[in-house]
Amino acid sequence: MTTLAPGNRLLVLLSFVAIYIIWGTTYLAIAIGLRDFPPFLLASVRFIIAGLIMVGYCQVKGEPLPRFDAIAKNALLGLVVLAGGQGLLIWSEQYITSGYASILVATLPIWFVIVDRKHWRTYFSNPFIIAGVLLGFGGIILLFKDNLTGTHSDADSAIQLYASIAVLVGAICWVVGSLYNRSNPARGSMYANLGWQLLAAAVICSVISASLGEWSSFQIANVTTKGLLSVVYLSLAGSIVAFVAYTWLLTQKPSAVVGTYAYINPIVAVILGYFLASEKITTFQLLGMLVILISAVLINVNKSKEFKTK
Repeated sequence: MTTLAPGNRLLVLLSFVAIYIIWGTTYLAIAIGLRDFPPFLLASVRFIIAGLIMVGYCQVKGEPLPRFDAIAKNALLGLVVLAGGQGLLIWSEQYITSGYASILVATLPIWFVIVDRKHWRTYFSNPFIIAGVLLGFGGIILLFKDNLTGTHSDADSAIQLYASIAVLVGAICWVVGSLYNRSNPARGSMYANLGWQLLAAAVICSVISASLGEWSSFQIANVTTKGLLSVVYLSLAGSIVAFVAYTWLLTQKPSAVVGTYAYINPIVAVILGYFLASEKITTFQLLGMLVILISAVLINVNKSKEFKTK
């Protein structure tokens, strides 16, 4: 095993802190931003700030502009991963708490196993992975129990159920896009590709925002300092710092180790939501979170072991 130099060890530590803490805090930042911005306009502003910075950085470095095929691939990823994955998450947080949304996103390892058809034979020959998938669905049922049993009014239950499903659909979009990107990467550097994905997502979210009439009801004069800072934080910390740290960590550590952010983010989000936003979480939601996290551990650890033996 290669021993990391002290400088690299520090970078690894800081990168883990970034993906553990920053991505865990973005759920609350979204909730704060939604007080002043409609959801898809919020997503669009977030993406355009981050995208312009990334593309501008690449141009300053002297990287050539991408070819049409690279732009097309990045536009597709911007649609599926960012506009689909993140856009639906932001929309849903109008109706469900940030902590609850983060628990739903923790189902990502389950969807990776289900969507990655190429490796089904490997995955489903492992009883621990099978158990993890089944446990994960059990956790989802626990999360939905309050809505399905009518704990809230019919109207509230319906919109919260739709919002919860939207988060899961967004998580599946993230997985589908990630798997596509792994097997069909666009030409160019990681920074350039991410920048063009962000810009494409900004355009797509702007179109969705306009079609939903968000612009007509939005008044920039009503945006508070907190709302503006939340968007800047989401752009710089969430879309640039944490994502770059995550991508770099994948070159330094096994993917199952890097994937442990999925266990930590919900804990950070739930704690912040409880103490800073007075968000409540039910007993069934806590149980669902515990079951989903156990499921993610079973899947990630054993998936890594399976590929090491191949």
